[in-house]
Formats: sequence, structure tokens, C-alpha cells
Amino acid sequence: MSIASIAGIAAGVCALIIGLSAMNGFEFELKNRVLSLIPSATITSESGGFSDIKSDIKMLESTKGVIAASGVVSLEGVFSKNQDFAPAALIGIDSEKEIKVIDFERFMSCKANALAQNEDEYPVILGNGILKKLNLKIGDSVELITIDKGSLENPLSSPAKATFKIVGTIKTGGQIDSALAFTNLKSALKISGLKSPDSIHVKVSNMLLVEKTLENSLLNFKEPVKLTSWMQSQGKLYKDINLIRNIMYLAMILVMAVACFNIISNLIMSVSEKSREIAILLTMGMKKQQITAIFTLMGFLQGLRSTVIGVVLGCSLSYLITPFTSNFKNYFGFELLNENIYFINFIPSVLSFTDVLIVTVCSLLMSILAALYPAIKASKISPANELSL
Repeated sequence: MSIASIAGIAAGVCALIIGLSAMNGFEFELKNRVLSLIPSATITSESGGFSDIKSDIKMLESTKGVIAASGVVSLEGVFSKNQDFAPAALIGIDSEKEIKVIDFERFMSCKANALAQNEDEYPVILGNGILKKLNLKIGDSVELITIDKGSLENPLSSPAKATFKIVGTIKTGGQIDSALAFTNLKSALKISGLKSPDSIHVKVSNMLLVEKTLENSLLNFKEPVKLTSWMQSQGKLYKDINLIRNIMYLAMILVMAVACFNIISNLIMSVSEKSREIAILLTMGMKKQQITAIFTLMGFLQGLRSTVIGVVLGCSLSYLITPFTSNFKNYFGFELLNENIYFINFIPSVLSFTDVLIVTVCSLLMSILAALYPAIKASKISPANELSL
């Protein structure tokens, strides 16, 4: 029963640490990969372009809580090579300003200013997933078919076509690699038929308050605009991660609570077996509080042993889970997570000292609480009844 008790609590502590580390990992990867490649908010002109983009950006950057802003042109199109096609979002950017808004250079095979080095041809930085799908490499040409935004009022207008030269790739290891490409702002304006950028990317200091930060600034635009924040595109995933974290706390603590019943059973058996010894100690003058303290200490030491084993196993496995799942396909021949559904294909893990401390304290407190009933029962043993048998 002691072994079962120790194993149950250790397994609960270990599983809770691993689960919380995985949730921390998913949150870290969400911020590190997805949220670093999308702006805090995108303000889109509903009239086909901003009439005074420089003043609008200056106004936004003077807003409290706004770090940077950059004008862009967003195009939805299809890249094609021979008979292969890959739909993607093409973003026309001012590379000098855009790197202040989104941190995408660390995922690129080149610097962002590679888009501005040759103005005689359309340069493009393609997502690695698009590159693989179309069997392309850096230096190749690829054709883009997109909508001519400058003639949207004519439903019979032909789509815009352009041939791009691949100057670099962007690789995050997730779904974004198959859906995103960058070109320079001048090329995007020429292809789209627009006279000025139709969107503004904004970076704010507090991403959880992005809509509140920009609500007053939206009233200062000359044309009607629409605000799209990261919470609308990725907020559901962020909330799901935090919800699962809370559910995991509840579920695993309940698992440990059930395991702590083994401590109760074990100590009750000890009280039954040692009832005569307890009676003798009471007749020799030992106080009931001392009996209670002894059995409470026994439960605490059993819980401590279980917790230490669980913490050591949980921390060790938390460090190993990411490299193991990253090579899952090499071991078993298939991906653990589908990149087309999730934004990564492995289970990330970030071990937090705070989480380990919380789990350890909860486990020890539950062990002490589980030991109280048998300890109180032991202190209520009647020496006369036990020694008269």
C-alpha cells in the first residue's frame, strides 16, 4: 500500500508538471512563431487606400501604447510554377519600417532589405512550404495571379499577373510557411493597381489591450477603416491554451487527491496495527497532540517522498519531450502533430519554476491533510480498552 500510495502521488505530480510545461511551451511557440509574424493589429481602409498614409502613420505612432506602424498592401493570390499551384497571402512591405512591427527577419534566409535591392524586377521572399510545394529554390522565378484591386468596380476585369524572382525564404516550422510571402511595397502597389497602401500594420506594447489602445485613434482617420486585431485571428488559440492549462490544474489535482486516499488507508492500517503501542505510550504520559504529530509527520514524509520522485521525473521528461517529439517522424514514420491543423509539428515544453513550486506545495499540503484523519483517530485510542484485551 505504501508503494501504491507513493506511485499514485508521484505519477500525478509528474503528469501535472509535464502537462503544464507543454502548455507553457505552446504559449511560448504561439508568441515566438505566430504572433511575431503577425502585427498586433491591422487597420484596413474600406475606400481602397489611405489618402494620407504618412500622416496616418505619424498619428498612430504618437498614440500612447503604440510602438510602431507601417503601411502595407495585402494581396490574396496563387503562386504557380509549371502545373503546380500554391495559394498564399502576399504582403507588400516597406522593409525598414516593417521590421519594427513584426519580428520576421530571424526566420528568413536573408535580410528584409533584400526586397529593395533590385527595383527592375519583382522580388519575393516565399514561405518554405510554398517553395517545397512548387519545387523551387532561391533564384528561381515564380508567377503570381492575384486580383487587381485598382479595378474592383469592374467585375469583368482580368486578374493581375506578375513574375517574381525568389530572393529568400521564410521558415517557421509551422502552417504559416505555406501561406505567406513578402515583396516590396512598390511592387505590390504596381501589381494591385492601388495608389497607396490599403492597410497599416501596428505594434502595441500590450497585446491584450490592443483594441482599447487603438479605439480613439480610429476616429482620426479621414476615410472609413476596419480594425482587425491578433485576438480575432489567433485569440481563440490563445484562450484555448489558457483554458486547457486551468482544466489540467483541476484534473491533475483531483488525481493527486485520489492518490492521497492511499495515505489515509496506509496510516489507518498503521494505527490499527500499532494501537497497543499507542496505548502504552499514552499511559506512559505521551500527550495526544504528540501522537497526532507523529502520524501527521508519517503522512507528510510519505507525501514528500512521492513528491520528490514525481518532481524529478516530471522535470526530466519535460526537458526530453521536445527533442523526442521533434524527431517523432524519424522514429515512427509519421508526424505527431499535423502542421496543417496546428502551427507546429512537435510538442513544445517550457519548464517553469513557479509551476513546479505550486505543484510541490499542493502535493505536500494534500499529503498533510490526508494524514490528519488517521492521526486524530490514533490520538483518540483508549488505553483502557486496548490494554484490557
